[in-house]
This record gives sequence, structure tokens and C-alpha cells, in this order.
Amino acid sequence: MDSSTKSILLELLNFSHSLNQKLYVVGGTLRDYLSRKPGTDFDLTGKHAAELGSNFARSLNFTCVPLDNSPGRQTVRVILNQNQHLDFTDLQGKNIEEDLSQRDFTINAMGLLLSDFLSGRKNIIDPHKGQDDLKNRKIRVLSGPIFQSDPLRMLRAFRFAATLEFKIDEETLVKISHHKSILMESAQERIWHELKLFLKTQHTISLLQTFQSSGILECLFPASDKNFSKTYPQYQKLESLLNEPEKTFPEYANELSAECITENQYLLKIAVLLKGIKQKENKEAWEIPYSDSSVVKEWNIRPNNAEVKFINQTLSGAWYLSEMYSKRNHGLDELFELSKKMGEELPASVIFFNSGSGLKDVALFCNDILKFYYHQFLPMMSNIALLDGKDIIHQFGLSPSPLFGKILHYVQKAQVLGNITTHEEAIALAEDIIQSQLTESE
Repeated sequence: MDSSTKSILLELLNFSHSLNQKLYVVGGTLRDYLSRKPGTDFDLTGKHAAELGSNFARSLNFTCVPLDNSPGRQTVRVILNQNQHLDFTDLQGKNIEEDLSQRDFTINAMGLLLSDFLSGRKNIIDPHKGQDDLKNRKIRVLSGPIFQSDPLRMLRAFRFAATLEFKIDEETLVKISHHKSILMESAQERIWHELKLFLKTQHTISLLQTFQSSGILECLFPASDKNFSKTYPQYQKLESLLNEPEKTFPEYANELSAECITENQYLLKIAVLLKGIKQKENKEAWEIPYSDSSVVKEWNIRPNNAEVKFINQTLSGAWYLSEMYSKRNHGLDELFELSKKMGEELPASVIFFNSGSGLKDVALFCNDILKFYYHQFLPMMSNIALLDGKDIIHQFGLSPSPLFGKILHYVQKAQVLGNITTHEEAIALAEDIIQSQLTESE
């Protein structure tokens, strides 16, 4: 830790000593410390720790935010700066050993006095052999009704396994399988949060089969179990493409990494799993059109509106791409219309379609789509329009109407495709469109 953080923690130690109160470093903070991983957040517990944290924040003029006001379980967060905070949680039970016994997994059920943490003494309080499991890279649930008291811990086991690259203990998997039916009793928001954290990690494919065999996959994505043999290969191919886009799209790996992979890889994975709900037996992946909101609407978990839009646009775009590919219909007009319709979700649709199709030359087709999108569509769309709404009103006396929108659309298309390059040519095209409309109405 940096000298500034250590200085603050030393002040905290002195503050707690002045009140004759012990503070323990616990949870992920201690786990990462023992794994020699850098940490910016600190989990602390002790008797009346939340009150101590509030008073400490007040003494140094730090912001203090309550996280849990439940009697006996109070938690506050003291914000040190934009990237660091201290979480103070009241001790659960009469002593630190009782507190640790109520946690989730052995690797999170260890404690260390703050004084020992700062001095480098590793007098670890470890009643459940968490250090052994940390060394053996194992996720093992504590004994007792751990999953019954908080069913979300079953999903958290997979999240820890993915983020830490650990294996889930066999007995823990048996318990997960036994208690899986209560998982959906957890709040949707909490389930979605854990699922996102799991899917945001780069390497989840090895855990997906365990996800399925334990029964958790079907709890989260009902009926997906029937189509797992179809879902799994696409998920595997998708994750491989997300991790190494340069192998499939060498010219556009940087753009795809910036736009799709870093921020939205979890939504692409969700889209594959949701497709498993909709996919019917004996149907190819792309025989099912995905209308707006038709997939996520049937799911029993609710992402936010932006996430829903991304998933639906990705699925719809992939279906349009399959139609274009099957008809060998991807001239410049069609590429413009697709790019305009899909917008910034087009690259995600390309990745999704490529991962789900075993069709011949599909990668070449997808590269052609991206070439048009990145080399022609986006650069030209960023240019100043040759004709705008004010021009149409001034030149032709038209007010906003379907014809007004049609003119703007076709002028924009002609500009992107390079068919017109001047304002005068845009005016001439607009005149042709208006004349054509008048002729049709006669």
C-alpha cells in the first residue's frame, strides 16, 4: 500500500486504541493481502465498528456513507478518495471467531488484527483452514446453513472461481446442486450484479459446464438446459473471440476491444445464454427472428434499459446478418441500411453472428461488414451533412413530414456511399425525390 494510505490506517489504529476497541482486517482485503495482490479497499470489523468508523471519518473530515442500518449488522463506508474506501461492519457474534463462522467461504473467513496487518505480522485467525484453500486455489463453503441464509452465495461461488481462477470444491458443488431451487428467492438486482461480475471475467467457459451440471444455469435461464449442446459451442467460440479478436478480425481488433469487449462482453455472453431459452429443437440458430424486447421480456431477471437495448439490438442485428449472408445480399445500399439501423451495436452483432455460425466463409463476410462500417460509414457520418433540415425548409418550403425524413435519409446515404459530394448535388437529389413523390401521388 502507498504511504498515504498506511498513514491513514495508522491514524485509525491509534483512534481505535484510544477507544480501547479492536479492529480486524477481514474478507477480500485479507484474502488479497495473503495472495500478495494490491488492494485499494479495506474491510474491517470489530465491536461497534460502524460507530467507530463514523466517528473516525468525522475526526478527519472524510465522507461517511451508511451501507446497512440493520440492528447488529450496521455497516458504513468511509471514502478516502475517488479510488479508496474503508468499510466498517459491526462484529457478528461475541468474538471474531463467531463472526468468521458466519461468512461464506473459507478464503473469506480469516481475520487479522489491524495492528498486525500494519506491522506485517501474520498472526492469521483462521478457524476454517482458509489459508490452505487459498494455497490450493479452492472455493469451499463453510459448514452450516450458509446457502440457506443467503442463496446468492451459490452464484458468488462461481464468481470467485472465475475472478480468482480457482476451482469449486466438490462438496460445495453438491450443496449448490441441493439448494439451487432457492437461488431465485434472492432479489433480482443482487442476482444480476453477481451474474455480471461472473460474466465480465475473461475465462468463464470452463465453469459454464459446472454451471450447467449444478443446475444453476437452468435456474437463471429456464429451458436453456435442453439446448446446452448448441449453446455451449457458441459460448466457447464467443469467449475465445472476445479474448483474442485479432485472430478473427486482425484489422479491427483495436476498435472491437474499445467498443465491445471491455465494456459489453458480459452482455454478449448473456445474449448467447438467452438465445438458449428461445431456440427450439431441430432449429438452426438463425431461423428464429428476434423482434425488439422479445427475448429479454421473457427472462425472469431485469437488466437496466441500456443493457436490454444492447442485448435486443445485438440479437436483431445478428438475425439481419444471417439473412444478408444467406441471400448473398450485401451490396453498399444494404450495408448502409444495416449500419444505420444497428448503429453502435453493429460490431457486437457481427461478433455474435460470427461466433454462432458455422457457415462457410462467414469470417470473410463479417470482415467485409466491419470494413464498410469502420472505413466508410463512420468516417462519412462524422462529416458535415451536405443537406440538413434547415436547407430543406429554406429551399423547398417543406415542414417536417415523412417526405422530409425520406429526403434526409437518402441524401445521407448518397453522401456516405460517395454518390454525391457537394451541396448542389444534394439539392438536386432532394428535388428528384420530391418530384418522384409527386409523380407517385398523381
